[in-house]
Amino acid sequence: MVGAPQSRRPSPPVPQKAGPSMAAYMALIERSNRKDIPNVEVQVTITDLSPGRQSWRGEFVSRSADAILPNERLALTFDTGQKGTARVSDTLFDSRTPDTTVVHFTGTSPLA
Repeated sequence: MVGAPQSRRPSPPVPQKAGPSMAAYMALIERSNRKDIPNVEVQVTITDLSPGRQSWRGEFVSRSADAILPNERLALTFDTGQKGTARVSDTLFDSRTPDTTVVHFTGTSPLA
């Protein structure tokens, strides 16, 4: 139609740094193969199960070339000084962004 307003394209999604229940930290990720990954932004959710007990999980984006695999053991040292070990629970590769992979992990030790 001539003179009709053009439909507006939706804006591309804006990447979220952290969801409402996730906190963002910088971390050193140590891998069992000694190919450590420094200065990674990690989103973490900590859940208090009972006094003195907590569970934690999170995610970060790595280079696909890092070849992080499900069930891989990671040691994380956060910029706050806290440390913990985790296992990779899932990796998400998107062919639209082939250089990066989203890595989900679950804590296997308390954060200390």
